[in-house]
Amino acid sequence: MLKHDVNSHRRGYFIHLQERLESSIVPICNLYPEPAKDNTLDPNSWRLLDILEKYNRFERNWRVKAIINAVFRVVINKIEHSPNWRDRISFFAEELRAGEWRGRALNHPEHDWEEPKPYGGS
Repeated sequence: MLKHDVNSHRRGYFIHLQERLESSIVPICNLYPEPAKDNTLDPNSWRLLDILEKYNRFERNWRVKAIINAVFRVVINKIEHSPNWRDRISFFAEELRAGEWRGRALNHPEHDWEEPKPYGGS
């Protein structure tokens, strides 16, 4: 199982890999312009910006926050400038809405998360 592989004797390797991911992906993603409601047009971009704003109010793990914000910066830029990318990103949103996406457990995430209960751990 993937979980057991990542959390096994190779855990140190994956922690190092996470650090390398952060140090490479965040600076590259942040080369894209910062999206905001006043410089975007697509309603899906606005929805993602709203979700990201809400997420940022709760997230206290700066490493996770940096990666998620960087990736969403690219996703929103792609939605805004490329129908080719926009349609593929929309495909994933459609599939998530149509399928069986399991929600998170109550009081999760547990660490470095400031969302009120029943979902937040604080």
